[in-house]
Amino acid sequence: MRVKSSFIRIKATHDHDNPKNIKMGNKLIAWIRIQELYKHPTIFLPFLLGTAIAWSEARVIDWRVFAISIVITYFLTNGAFISNEYFDYESDRINVERIGGDKVGVTTTGGTRVLVEGLLPRKQVLIASIFFFVAAIPLGALLQFHLNTGRLTLPLVILGILGGWFYTAPPIKASYRGFGELFMCIGFTIPVIAAYYVLQGFSWLPLIAALPWMIDVPALKIIREFPDHDADVAVNRRNLAVIFGREKMASVYILLTVCSLILFVPVIFIINRLTVLLLLLPAFFLLRSLIPMTRGKWRNKEELEDICENGFIGMLFIPLTLIVIFLLR
Repeated sequence: MRVKSSFIRIKATHDHDNPKNIKMGNKLIAWIRIQELYKHPTIFLPFLLGTAIAWSEARVIDWRVFAISIVITYFLTNGAFISNEYFDYESDRINVERIGGDKVGVTTTGGTRVLVEGLLPRKQVLIASIFFFVAAIPLGALLQFHLNTGRLTLPLVILGILGGWFYTAPPIKASYRGFGELFMCIGFTIPVIAAYYVLQGFSWLPLIAALPWMIDVPALKIIREFPDHDADVAVNRRNLAVIFGREKMASVYILLTVCSLILFVPVIFIINRLTVLLLLLPAFFLLRSLIPMTRGKWRNKEELEDICENGFIGMLFIPLTLIVIFLLR
């Protein structure tokens, strides 16, 4: 799923310094590119997991609530990704060690480089991120007050906005102060709980089912900080890899990945059907990421790229396989 940057990239010319001179077609591609649509499954899959769990419990879904919630999820995801692109500009600009190099794809680190290449004005990008966040609020109000999805509906939307914005935005700048992993742990789990809540109300079941995902998301965040380490140090981005060093965080990645695999066990007992064998799929890719880590292969850039790629695929397969398992429950 990697997109050749030569297809959607304008080289540094006069246009680089003046985004107004960029052709409309290229500008449209840049707006599509900065949304990182290929990474949206990291939010949509946990949302669909919460939906699948809700359906498995009641065998009925209010499709109006589902449709509006999907739009809210898209708005919040776009707001977060685009604002992160804006506030990460300085680190992205000097990041030459990122995974993927000039390529842009699912496993790439260091942003889309849309702003670095001068394809869009930074001010417009900031306004766009704010627009997406604000647009989610009336839809949340519609769910809560018209479709009666519960008093926590709008607060969950607001929580999503705050988490997505302050992940990189001042004054909190969570990812620059060692809290990025915690923000991702919470932010990537909320869609599971929120989807279930607006459809069926509160339950501990979606949280229990999401535990492997909740632990693996910050684990992957940690390993993806490795190739961006030098650029992060240069802009004083004090994530965990910078604060504690890559050697120590390699051990943390191994520990979290093992914990994520162990947390499949509660799901196995809840489902108690042969369909749980589907969990072998994410386990396979997570192990392909884990085993080289235990051997210290992350010190080699090519090996690190493979570790990150397998970790990312394994992470995505967690909610995907759980969705299928709960639908077949």
